[in-house]
Amino acid sequence: MISITLFWCFASIHLFLLLSMPISLCLGFSPSLRQNIKCVESERQALLSFQQRLTDEYGILSSWVNNDCCNWSAVRCSNKTEGHHVIGIDLRGSHDKYLKGEVGSSSLTQLSRLKYLDLSYNQFDRILLEDIGSLVNMNYLNLSYNWFKTALPPHLGNLSKLSVLDLGNNYWSSGNLRWLLSLSSLQHLDLSRGDFGGANDWVGVINQLPLLQSLSLSDCNLPPPILSSHSYTNFSRFLVELDLSLNLDLNSSIYHSWLINFTNIVHLNLAYNNLEGLSFDDFGNMTSLVSLDLSGTQVNFHSLKSFQSLRNINLLDLSGNIIRGLLSDFLKALHPRVLNSLQYLSLRINEFCGFLPNFTMLPSLKHLELSDNMLNGTIPQNSGQLSNLEYLDLHSNSLSGNIPQNLGQLSNLKYLDLGWNSLSGTIPQNLGQLSNLEYLDLHSNSLSGTIPQNLGQLSNLEYLDLHSNSLEGEVSEAHFSKLINLKRLDLSNNSLSLNLKTDWVPSFQLDYIILGQCNLGPLFPEWLRTQTPTLIDISFAGISDIVPHWFWNNLSPGMDLSGNKMMGEIPNLSLKFNMAPVISLKSNKFVGRIPAFLFQAEFLHLSSNDFSDLSGLCEIVNSPLETLDLSDNQLSGQLPDCWDSMLHLKILNLSNNYFFGDVPHSIGNLIHMESLVLRNNQFSGGLPFLFNLTYLGVIDAMNNNLSGTIPSWIGSKIPYLTILNLKSNHFHGNLGRGLCNLKYIQILDISSNNVSGSIPTCIRNFNALTQTLFSGHPNYETDIFMVWKGGERHITGQVMDLVRSIDLSCNHLSGKIPYEITQLVELIILNLSRNELTGQIPDKIGRLQSLESLDLSRNHLSGPIPSHLSQVFRLGVLDLSYNNLSGKIPMGTQLQGFSTSSYEGNPYLCGDPLKKCSEDINQEPNINNVHVENENEDEDKLFGREFLISMAFGFIVGFWGIFGSLVLNRRWRHAFFKFFRCENN
Repeated sequence: MISITLFWCFASIHLFLLLSMPISLCLGFSPSLRQNIKCVESERQALLSFQQRLTDEYGILSSWVNNDCCNWSAVRCSNKTEGHHVIGIDLRGSHDKYLKGEVGSSSLTQLSRLKYLDLSYNQFDRILLEDIGSLVNMNYLNLSYNWFKTALPPHLGNLSKLSVLDLGNNYWSSGNLRWLLSLSSLQHLDLSRGDFGGANDWVGVINQLPLLQSLSLSDCNLPPPILSSHSYTNFSRFLVELDLSLNLDLNSSIYHSWLINFTNIVHLNLAYNNLEGLSFDDFGNMTSLVSLDLSGTQVNFHSLKSFQSLRNINLLDLSGNIIRGLLSDFLKALHPRVLNSLQYLSLRINEFCGFLPNFTMLPSLKHLELSDNMLNGTIPQNSGQLSNLEYLDLHSNSLSGNIPQNLGQLSNLKYLDLGWNSLSGTIPQNLGQLSNLEYLDLHSNSLSGTIPQNLGQLSNLEYLDLHSNSLEGEVSEAHFSKLINLKRLDLSNNSLSLNLKTDWVPSFQLDYIILGQCNLGPLFPEWLRTQTPTLIDISFAGISDIVPHWFWNNLSPGMDLSGNKMMGEIPNLSLKFNMAPVISLKSNKFVGRIPAFLFQAEFLHLSSNDFSDLSGLCEIVNSPLETLDLSDNQLSGQLPDCWDSMLHLKILNLSNNYFFGDVPHSIGNLIHMESLVLRNNQFSGGLPFLFNLTYLGVIDAMNNNLSGTIPSWIGSKIPYLTILNLKSNHFHGNLGRGLCNLKYIQILDISSNNVSGSIPTCIRNFNALTQTLFSGHPNYETDIFMVWKGGERHITGQVMDLVRSIDLSCNHLSGKIPYEITQLVELIILNLSRNELTGQIPDKIGRLQSLESLDLSRNHLSGPIPSHLSQVFRLGVLDLSYNNLSGKIPMGTQLQGFSTSSYEGNPYLCGDPLKKCSEDINQEPNINNVHVENENEDEDKLFGREFLISMAFGFIVGFWGIFGSLVLNRRWRHAFFKFFRCENN
């Protein structure tokens, strides 16, 4: 959108001035033409009535006080011969000064001679277009950029003298545009951002505006037009500027049926229409084109012969297409005349490859965008010769080498983006000479060394982003000495240390402060007191201090203080926010009560602190919270039952605290919930209230005291479950067929419970475990603890998307391992150990080629090890111990590579790595008489006096070292006895 805005800024400014300047001059808006005249009293009263409905926070109408409204600012009157009537009002606002309120209510209807009205760039709640439609002498009407939504009444068709109508960048809607037919004098028409999805006659209407020179219908939801044979009888021969961008329903037929007639077009913008089927050569007859935007249009650019006929092009945007090949070949296709005059070139988001060409062939170039391509090599050393260049964007390529020193010679440069490349070396000192530079982005490269101090001389700089490099050294006040316009500062993910005086007062006012992983500590930075940013990130900044009271009073909408050692209690303030903030305080040392005002956030991450009081949760009504992470704190007691006030909540993490008692049933009212993590607490009771949470993707209640049966409705009522972790609780009963509706299940862990019965055969319905391309992974961050690769591991981040696991170990499951388990070809971890399973290992288990860990130990399995198991080459963990397996271990380096512990406790099993097989090894043993021989006692007598003393001492230390810890730490004690119970199954 940035490129489109800049594109049309260049393309339309001269035409707009041509249309508007003569009007404003003749109306007397030029100070040199103002006269000492007195306005009509009725019109003065009408203006005062109009003023009363406006909110003027910036004193724009402060001069509207005396008796002569002709001397008021923004008001212009006619000359004496016309009776000193008000004929012009210019109340055009700006981004920092604007009016609010309502326009209309009959006050403007008294200004019957009004010809010029500009109310653009304000924040009016409403504009009564019916009243404005009565001003029949109007010649110029501009209501653009007010951003409100309303229907367009047909009354505007009364303004038959209009030559300029600009309603752009509001949210108008209209079923048809036939009211435009009365505006036969229109030369400039802008209806952009409106919704005209029902106006399928729009082409026929536009064709009947014979004087039209400039038309913008950008982002208007235009439908494909209905055309008739007489649609072109009166179409304008003067149209030179046309913008139909961002109308996704327009296709290539619009070109063949309509646009082909406008051969004199000068400025054409068709960006982000679906023009698939058109070739770039179709535009070769538009030889008058000066600016052309075909970005995101899917036009076929394989043939570029028409470039030779487009000799007048100086603004060209072909970004967001699939143009392949060498960039140098593309430029050679341009006519030499174009190469000499081209000012704007945007080819971003394509597939250009190869080295950057010699840009000195483009001497007039002002704007160059080549980002998001596949360009490599170095930036040409002669790039500094592009003396007119104002905008250079090369980010997201594969450029390497140093940043050329002579870029510092581009004295007109305002925008420089080299981010997301592989550039190395230091930041050139002479970049500090680019006095016009407003935007500098070098992030995500391999730049090293220090930041040049003379960057602090760039008084026009608004945006500075150097994050994710290898920069080091100190940053002092000198680096910011003249950056009076700086709005965004990002130095994060470097090895920088900000050495700033405690009494330093910056000359800038930042909107974004991003200093994560920079050293700002150990004291809290006092200079932040002068800033009121929208976003502040001082995470992992080495701060070990109490956060001052003033910081909480000026809380930013986005705030990340994580990874420090900030301490103390957060004050209980009565703060109200205009917009819900995003707050992360994780991994600090905050203590005490969590204040109520924090629960007004949309995202609140308080994990890994020492908070102990959650009572403030119930003080907020209609909280906007969507994510709440309270894990790893000292919160205890029963969980507050006031979750009805947080109906937007999607992610709730309460893990690693000391909560006990039933989980409040009000959590069952959080119908938008996607992830519920209760891990490592002492919750009891069941989970019957979860059946309302249709969108749940994660239930992690591992290590609690939950009980009851596995709900039979869990698959039908919660169909999108991706992770179900009920490990180490007290669930009993059968697994139940309800689980078999979990086609998205990725991780299923019901280990260490009291579940009995057989494993249901309908596990074949676990589509995420049977289909290679099926993914049930949730689109939000989560984590889990699971047994993998020989131990319990904490799985987070991108690894989560790789894990497919079933763990039913440490239960009382019986019967055979179902054959259907061999259909779960995406399984990585399968653990059925410590149950009462019988029968043979399924012969086709070798089909599980993704399997990395298989544990079937401590069951009653019999028969041979399937030979196909030796073909599972990813298998890194195997435990078949303590079963009744017999026969020879299949040959293959995979199974022979495991230690004897993988097979021990199977006395009739032989072969490498166990003992060699005897001749009668194939005889089936009588499993009723199988017994495991005790290990031979050591015959050497070592119990001397010294040994007995050492043993006694070791017993005392070991016993109290372990059991003393269990006595003192409730969470360890809780986990140990659950583990002990599992081990003895």
